[in-house]
Amino acid sequence: MKIQQLLKNNPDIELLLANAIHKEKIFVISHPEYSLGSLEIGRFFYYLWQYKHGYSIAAITHHKEFFGLDFFVNKNVLIPRPETEMIVEEVLGILKKSTDKNLLIDIGTGSGCIPIAIAKNSPSPLDIIALDISKKALKLATKNIQKHNVKIRLICSDLLEKIFPADLATYTKIIITANLPYLTQEQLEDEPSIQKEPKVALVAAENGLALYRKTLDQIKNKINNKNLLILFEIDPSQEMSIQKIANEYLPQTTLEIKKDLAGLSRVLKITT
Repeated sequence: MKIQQLLKNNPDIELLLANAIHKEKIFVISHPEYSLGSLEIGRFFYYLWQYKHGYSIAAITHHKEFFGLDFFVNKNVLIPRPETEMIVEEVLGILKKSTDKNLLIDIGTGSGCIPIAIAKNSPSPLDIIALDISKKALKLATKNIQKHNVKIRLICSDLLEKIFPADLATYTKIIITANLPYLTQEQLEDEPSIQKEPKVALVAAENGLALYRKTLDQIKNKINNKNLLILFEIDPSQEMSIQKIANEYLPQTTLEIKKDLAGLSRVLKITT
């Protein structure tokens, strides 16, 4: 069976076919005469079955581009989304103005896409700690760290639980990033495109804000004597609620909601 018999003028199909034969997408487009072996045909039709049953291209191929970089992904982590790139851009903008060595702490790192993208593009000295409660997620993050050849310290931790004063002592500025589970069960059920991803990486109690509340409580008790920049990805519907919670725990800070390209409230920025 040749490539030209399988193409459907669909970019997704082209990607699946490229992965099935372990080639780049440009090869599929430029070599319609290529004949697939039996294993390649079987792999392609398995991918096609998954695609028709609601699995995303990233979930099928175990790869996802984020901030111009390729990341390994699997069933244990949230697949990176374009809107999360806002957090990376905000941090890089701050780092351009800094000459001191800062500390970045990424909470719930998953695939490690946020700290790795920042590490690859940082214009100033930066130490990085990435945290996740899931050992399986940290195993995948390790693969991505090795792939992109960056230095990041990984810690298995329930949010900031395993961060201690000694980790913070030598830094005047701490940057905290987090894309924690922030959806409700109802939102998960209403969005078929994410139902194949790990629920633990998507859904939280208290209208989706329980983990952010817990994180802010930990920041208040562990890091409130430092110069802070905190960036939380949120659902647009949480704009007012998350600011109220932030004011409750960190009342002397400045809050700003950053909007995504669609004009929707997407990131809470907290500065001291």
